[in-house]
Amino acid sequence: MGNKSNNIALEKYLSQVDKHLKHMPVFEKTDILSELKSSFYERMEQGQTENDIIAEMGPAKDFALSYLGKAIVENKNFSFRHFMMALGFYSFASLAWVSLIPTLAIFSVSFFFSCGVSVLAGAMGLLKGFLHFPLIDKMQFVFFMYELKGIPALLVGLLLAVVFFFLGILCWKGTVGMIRLLQSTKWKLDSDVRSEA
Repeated sequence: MGNKSNNIALEKYLSQVDKHLKHMPVFEKTDILSELKSSFYERMEQGQTENDIIAEMGPAKDFALSYLGKAIVENKNFSFRHFMMALGFYSFASLAWVSLIPTLAIFSVSFFFSCGVSVLAGAMGLLKGFLHFPLIDKMQFVFFMYELKGIPALLVGLLLAVVFFFLGILCWKGTVGMIRLLQSTKWKLDSDVRSEA
């Protein structure tokens, strides 16, 4: 049973790598996948679990991008297939840099701001339930078409603040992760160029 689950994890990882290497020539892709498979089994014989091995190898997309970058640098001949490999690699990098990173960063800041506004709105709703000032009485804390006052307003405000805080953290981690991915991929390409020179 353990061997079957190992094969499932391996096949899933290999199919993901294969999917991201679609513009690479078949013989190169076959070499990469067979090398990856033999490395996987050697590590399992040394006592590592399949989850540890996959975690050590990193995400399948990053693994495939490193091979794509290396293939682009090593191949000096122009062909349509190699042009498509380069186009795919650099399109992903430019798309991430131009749209994904700023969008995630803006979402992150917006969610953190919404977190503060939710706490403030909940506190104002709490005050409106107990104190009657003309300024506070004019404000409404509406949640799904119901006006909340007192303790329910504070609880909903705090709940929304927690949700927005976690969404902000998630977007911020996505921003930092995308930057690290692009930096590591660029570093791999740069080191391959330097080693060829």
